[in-house]
Amino acid sequence: MHAPDFSPDFDPNQPLSVDDAMALATRLHRAGQRATAFEIYRRVLALVPKHTDALHFMGLLAHEQGAHADAIRLMAYSVELAPDHPPFRSNFGNVLLTAERFEEAEDQYRAALALEPDRPDALINYAVLYATQGRFAEGEQLLRRLLDLYPDFTEARQNLARLYLRQGRIEEATGQALEAIARDPDSTPTWELLGYAYCRLTRFEEAAQVFRNWLVVEPDHPKARHLLAACTGESVPPRASDAYVKSVFDDFADSFDGRLAKLDYRAPTLTAAAIADCLGAGVGDLEVLDAGCGTGLCGPLLKPFAGRLIGVDLSSRMLDKARARGLYDALRQAEIASYLQGQPERFDLIVSADTLVYFGLLDAVMTAAAQALRPGGLLCFTLEALDDAETGDYRLRYHGRYAHAGTYVRARLEQAGLTMLRCDRETLRQEGGEPVPGWLVLARRPAMAPKAYLATRI
Repeated sequence: MHAPDFSPDFDPNQPLSVDDAMALATRLHRAGQRATAFEIYRRVLALVPKHTDALHFMGLLAHEQGAHADAIRLMAYSVELAPDHPPFRSNFGNVLLTAERFEEAEDQYRAALALEPDRPDALINYAVLYATQGRFAEGEQLLRRLLDLYPDFTEARQNLARLYLRQGRIEEATGQALEAIARDPDSTPTWELLGYAYCRLTRFEEAAQVFRNWLVVEPDHPKARHLLAACTGESVPPRASDAYVKSVFDDFADSFDGRLAKLDYRAPTLTAAAIADCLGAGVGDLEVLDAGCGTGLCGPLLKPFAGRLIGVDLSSRMLDKARARGLYDALRQAEIASYLQGQPERFDLIVSADTLVYFGLLDAVMTAAAQALRPGGLLCFTLEALDDAETGDYRLRYHGRYAHAGTYVRARLEQAGLTMLRCDRETLRQEGGEPVPGWLVLARRPAMAPKAYLATRI
């Protein structure tokens, strides 16, 4: 019997065998049609409650949408029903790793490798776990073993390069990236890694050539265009394109929280502390916007101030993670300046932690924020800071973020009609072992002046 034609106009409601339904669901799942895939998995499980593939893939889908508790429950059951299936063990280990349940993740990787000692996905996932825990020597050992077995395994070389970068072994990272490019010249992540490694070595001309070569392979890739501008200082855009921001953060969503935690990322706590200092305790009825909410790291810190908490972000995958926190009253996928322009005098508080670093020119977003604030409302945000010796209003750094001069920030706030309350120089995170200096800014939209009345003679 031939499988049915799963073309785009195929009707998923037509009668199917369980096997054909699973084939359709997994194809839709891979194509990103999650809602339809979920419904088919659900129907299969209604018929066959212990269908291991349906349980497992529904768990993967839940994980992709940020519902980690559901993912772990479903995948644990699939592993219980099929304990000798290495792919289930490896995938389940990944979900546990994302949830930072490291010992349990390691148990799953060990079990997968006990069943199939040279299984590539289990080896690379185990190495990622080691790197996440800072166990670099053990991670390197696994990756080198993997490359001995599969020399053309591009992802293994990429992970080895990343591991070296995290240790400051930049030359070795560059060597691995060059080797990966030689074996697989169409690999987008490898071009990005190689360019970044050259930048870390301050070999900017070579980095620029990497990004030009990448553009030959993928002429319209937003990361290649943006990073080339960052390396050369030529054709620098006034802000990062929507396509660039989406590309960065969709790719970054699964590992965002864990990676930032290891960089001593302080922007959310700095903004929350500044707001608390200004407003004091007992404020819990404000209309609050988390502008560039990402995975929702600011959500728990902003919720105490909010009667209603709204999040907006360009990345759908980041929004999935934020939604899973259950803290936001609404989440919107939009570019923040455009969103703000459509919200006149709506918010009491707008917070943007480490989002305006993707803007060079601040005029439009400052004006939009001022208009979206109610009279007396607060705007709190962070930016990366230009060094004192650097000239100009802003500069696009090699990592793709903009740094700004404090005088420029103050001028743009004043131009937008906002009153600066503070602009403090702070360390926002660590990167490459060095502190990243930035600005913590708090500003207020002035309250409306009392209405004046003219005396009239009778």
